[in-house]
Amino acid sequence: MKKILLLIYFIVSAFMIFGQNQNVNFEFKEKYLKFIPSGMSLQDIRPSDIPSKQVLIQMGFSEKEISEILDFKFSREKFKKTNSNKSLKKIESTDDMVPDIVVRDTTNEEDFVLYPKAKIYGQDIFRNNSLSFYQKSLDAKAPENYKVGPGDEISISIWGYSEFTETLIVDERGYISPSSYGRIYVKGLTFMKMRSLLKSKFSSFLDMKNSEIDVTLSYSRVITVNIVGEVYHPGSYLIPAINTAFNALIASKGPNQLGTVRNIYIKRNGEIVDSLDVYQFLFNPEANQDIYMQDGDYIFVPPAKNIIEIKGAVNRPYTYEGKDGESVGDLINYAGGYSQNAFSDIITLRRVDYNSLQVNDVYKDDINSTIIKHGDELIINTISNKLSNVVSVKTSVGVSGDYQFIKGERLLDLLERSKCIDNNTFLNKVYIIRNTSNNSKSHISINLESIINDYGHEDNILLNEYDIVRVLSIDDFSDEFYVSVKGCVRKPGNVEFGDGMNLQDVLLQCGGLTQQAEDSRIEVSRVMDYDIEYNQLNPIRTVIKTIDIGKNLILGKNVQNFKLHPLDQIFVRKNPDFIEPINITLFGEIRFPGQYSILSNNEQISSVIKRAGGLTESAYVDGARMYRKFNLDIDKSTELNIPNSILDSIIKNPNLKRLYDLELLEREISNSNNFLYDSISYDIVYFDLNKAMSNNKSYHNLSLKDGDSIVIPRILDVVKLTGELNNIEGNSISVPFFGKRANYYVKNFAGGYSQENRKSNTIVIHPNGVTRKTMNFGLFTISPKVKPGSTIKVLNTNKLNRRKKKEDVDYNRHIESVITKITGVLSLYLLVERLNNGF
Repeated sequence: MKKILLLIYFIVSAFMIFGQNQNVNFEFKEKYLKFIPSGMSLQDIRPSDIPSKQVLIQMGFSEKEISEILDFKFSREKFKKTNSNKSLKKIESTDDMVPDIVVRDTTNEEDFVLYPKAKIYGQDIFRNNSLSFYQKSLDAKAPENYKVGPGDEISISIWGYSEFTETLIVDERGYISPSSYGRIYVKGLTFMKMRSLLKSKFSSFLDMKNSEIDVTLSYSRVITVNIVGEVYHPGSYLIPAINTAFNALIASKGPNQLGTVRNIYIKRNGEIVDSLDVYQFLFNPEANQDIYMQDGDYIFVPPAKNIIEIKGAVNRPYTYEGKDGESVGDLINYAGGYSQNAFSDIITLRRVDYNSLQVNDVYKDDINSTIIKHGDELIINTISNKLSNVVSVKTSVGVSGDYQFIKGERLLDLLERSKCIDNNTFLNKVYIIRNTSNNSKSHISINLESIINDYGHEDNILLNEYDIVRVLSIDDFSDEFYVSVKGCVRKPGNVEFGDGMNLQDVLLQCGGLTQQAEDSRIEVSRVMDYDIEYNQLNPIRTVIKTIDIGKNLILGKNVQNFKLHPLDQIFVRKNPDFIEPINITLFGEIRFPGQYSILSNNEQISSVIKRAGGLTESAYVDGARMYRKFNLDIDKSTELNIPNSILDSIIKNPNLKRLYDLELLEREISNSNNFLYDSISYDIVYFDLNKAMSNNKSYHNLSLKDGDSIVIPRILDVVKLTGELNNIEGNSISVPFFGKRANYYVKNFAGGYSQENRKSNTIVIHPNGVTRKTMNFGLFTISPKVKPGSTIKVLNTNKLNRRKKKEDVDYNRHIESVITKITGVLSLYLLVERLNNGF
C-alpha cells in the first residue's frame, strides 16, 4: 500500500512540474509573437527557430529581452532542461556505421549528437572540430579575399600626417558614405581591392603618401545559406558571412556516410558557381581556395563516386574517394604514402570487371598512368621481415650486432670493424656458424691468434652472407665469487667477493644489522677453503666463527676485520627474546576503545581490558565476542599422482603422452578460473568474559594473538525469534527479555509449536556465539536458557529430513566418482603394461 501511495505522489509531482514548465514556455512564446512565421501556431515555436543575437538587435529587441530569448534558445536559466530531457541524439547505425565521434550540437548547448565513424576519409573533419565555425558576427578577422556585401560594417583608420577614423555600413545598394567624401561602391570587392580603392579615393583630400591606412571588418553581415543533399542536418542556416563554404558545412555536420568529399557544389540562382574538394583543402591548402557565399546560396552535397579502398603498407589505410582521371599514385599520396616496410615495386589492384573480380599488377613505373575506377581495391604488400645482406657478431668483448655483408671481406676485417680485438679477447679460438647448401648449419673453429699475426693465413677465411661469428672474452672463463648474508640485516642476499673482504665490509654493504639482532650472535659458515696463491677452492663444510652481538648492535673490534673467503655464508641470528609488534583491537563498551600493543607473548584478555580502563556501565559482558584470523593454505598443485614407473611409460608413448598433457592443461585452466589463492579467514573464538576478568588463571582468560579483535556490546534487553514461526510474516520478531526459557517466548509471541516446528528442534544462539539446543529426555524436553540479546531459532522438521536425504544422495555420488577414477587409473596401468609387453 505504501509503495502505491508513493508512486501516485511522484506521478502527481511530475505533472505539476511539467505544467509549470509548459506555462513558462507559453508565457514566453506569447510575449515574442514576432518569431512566428505565417501558418505556424504559438505552440510550435522551437529553440532552433530563434535567430542569432545580431538579428535580434536588428529586430529592435532590448538587451534584457535578447538575454531572455537566448536563454530559451540555449535552454538556460528557467528554460533549462531537466536531467530526464537530456538525451543523446543518436543517428541509427548499420553494421558499417560504427559510432565513435561525439560533438556539440550548435542549436542546443545541452544536447550532444553521436555520429558514426566516417566511411570515406575526409567526411569527419566537419564534426570533430578540425575546422572552426564563427557563430558571432564580431569574432573573426576578414581575410584578404573576403568579398564585401550589404550589411557589412567597415572600420577605416588613417594615421600619420593625416588622421581619419570612421565606421561605415555597406548599404543595400553596395555603397559606403565616408564623411567629407561622396559615396564609394564596394559591393563584391575583396578586402584587398577595397583597401586599395579607399586609399586611392582618400588621396584626393588626405596626404596618404605619409600616412598609413587600416581597414577592418568590425561586423559581418548575416546571410541565409541552404545546405542540401547527403548531409546529416540539411536545411537553411543563418550564419555570419565571414564563414567560408567549408565553415558553413560544419553547421550541418558535413557529408553523411553517402556524401561526397570531392565534388561539393555551390549553387547561386540555379547555377553552379564553384565547387569544393576536401582533399585539395587538406593536402594542398591555399588561401585562394576559400569560397565566400552570398545570401541565398545553396551548398549541394551529392552522393560519393569512385570509392577506392587502400589496404596494406601505407601510412593511412582507409577508404578514399577519387576524382575522374586520378591515378593509383594520387590515391597513395592521399593515404600518406608508403610505410617503411612497403613493397612498392608492384601494387596489387583488385577490380570488378563485368561479373568477375580480377587481380592486376601495377608496376612502380605505371602507378601515375593507371587510372582508378569505382570499386577498386589497392593492396600494398609488405616486404619479408627476414634480414638480408647481413653477417652477425656475438661477443662480450666487442660490439655485438648485425653488420653489412661485404663481398670479399675476410674474418679479421669483420672482427676489426666490430672492435673485437683487444687485451681481453680470447685468442685461442673464434667460431663461425655457417649455412650450408642443404639448409643445415656447419660449425667452423679457427685459431684467432694465428690470423692476427698473419693476415694471409689460411684460417682468415672469406665470409659468407648470414655467417654468425662468436668471439670469446677472457672474462668468460672467470668465476664470479660471492658471500651470502642471511638473517637480521636490512638487505640480505649475495655480495660479490673480493680479496681482502672482511666481515664489517659485508655487513655495511647489506645495510647493517636490524634491531632484532641486538644481544644475539653471528655465525660464519665456510663451504670452500680458498687458496689465493693458486686460485683454487677446496670443499669443506664447517662453522668457523661465532660472533656475539652486543648492546646497540656493536661488534668487537677483534672480529670486525675478520677475513672472509669465497662462498662464505653469514647468518645473523635473531634475538629469541625480541618480540615483533603485536596489535589487537578493542571495540564497543570499553572506556578507551582502539588498538593496543601486546606487551608480552602471553598477555591475556583481562590485562589488556584493564589497560583500556575497564568496561563501561552499559557493557553487556555475556555478549562479548572475540574474532581471530586464520591463514587458509589451499593446495594449488596441478600434478597427477601417478607412479614413476607408469609415468615413464606414458611419456614414451605419443598417444598416452598427449592425453597426459591435456589432463595437466585442464587442471591448470581449472585452477586459474577458480582463483585458488592463500587467503585469511576470521572465526569467532568463544570465551566467558566474566570468568576471564574474575580469575586470571581461568581457561577463558585467553592469551592474545596478533590481529585479535574483542567486541563488547551495549546491554541488550530484547530476544529475537526466527525460523519457522506460525504467526509472523517474514518469520522474525524481537520481544522483551523476561528471563524465561526458549519455549516461553515461542508459545507467547510466536504462536506456539506445531507438528512441523517441534519444541525439540529449537536452538538458542547466545550473543557471544555459543549455541544451545533443546535437551530431549524421551518423555519430556527442556528448552535452552535464554540471555538478553539471544536468538531463538525454530527449525522445520520436514526440511531437516529432506536435507538429510539430499546429503545421502550426494555421498553416493562422491563414492561413485571415486570408484570411476580408480577404475580409470587401473585401466591406464594395464594398457601401459600391454604396450610394454609388445601386445
